[in-house]
Amino acid sequence: MQTLGIVLVGAGNIAQNIHLPVLAAMAGVRLIAIVDKQLSKARILADRYGIPNVARTVDDVLGLPGVDAVVVTTSTDAHASVTLAAIAAGKHVFVERPIARTLDETTAIRTAAAEADVTVMVGMNHRFRPDVVQLKNAVERGDIGSVFYVKAGWVKQRSTDARWLAQADKSGGGVLVDLGIVVLDMILHVFNFGRVRSVTCSTFHHETKSVEDVVVAMLTFDSGAVATIETSWSLMRAEDLYYCNVFGKKGSAFINPFKLVKRVGNEFQTTMPTAQKAQLSIYRKTYETELKHFMNSAKGLVPPVSTVDEAVDRMKVVEALYASAELKREIVIP
Repeated sequence: MQTLGIVLVGAGNIAQNIHLPVLAAMAGVRLIAIVDKQLSKARILADRYGIPNVARTVDDVLGLPGVDAVVVTTSTDAHASVTLAAIAAGKHVFVERPIARTLDETTAIRTAAAEADVTVMVGMNHRFRPDVVQLKNAVERGDIGSVFYVKAGWVKQRSTDARWLAQADKSGGGVLVDLGIVVLDMILHVFNFGRVRSVTCSTFHHETKSVEDVVVAMLTFDSGAVATIETSWSLMRAEDLYYCNVFGKKGSAFINPFKLVKRVGNEFQTTMPTAQKAQLSIYRKTYETELKHFMNSAKGLVPPVSTVDEAVDRMKVVEALYASAELKREIVIP
């Protein structure tokens, strides 16, 4: 089995809780270095996982023998610079969402990746959720007929251990680029609606000053289908809410949990899987499957998913949403 040498850049909570334990346990992967501006934190984690090298910058480790790929889990402001440095060194890259702060940064990554002929995959672990996979399969089979309306959202409280999320210069935006881009990606991934023709968006600043903490938006597609997105850090809910309600000409489908609803005669019939695993195990499994897919893609065994081309499309929509909110009108995407 081919072994991939990995450098992990960014030793924050997501890396400590997910990426490091998953990568350390993965067959065919060898963690060569960990990079973080706080060298003491990097050293503690290197000792815990038996990683031989630590450094403050990615440039210090890209030349180490055996490095094949870089996993980027820094704050968003460093995504573009770290990813571009890795690409320039001929390394494959897995970069957590969002790929970058702006469309310009994302386009620069796409251009560099194409010229270097390396794999760049963006972390969108929800694509590997069992309910999202079931939803996509049901839509592609035509179980609910032609889909014309989707209502999706993600509402949760802002993580207090990632205060940089509320700093626009570091994050690139507020809840839209933190949670909303996930909902947008899910919609574009699951449904073959074609191009987003126009957007309308409203943003609110209830508990954050420089970035938005509530977003309500509508997307209109070339196909005529419509999707709404609701995402927030501050809506008053006692529990998190992640949902996608899908309406087709022959029925409807829902996730979290997945279920299908169809009319049989004069009655509605609901179908849903019987086995439901614990949410925490599902959450971790999505990252395991996603990172395994990236490793196989870097080895040339499978094509990447959540590609840079897709990321560019998502960022075009995100920037149109921000423009709509600022100008308080519909924005047509060229």
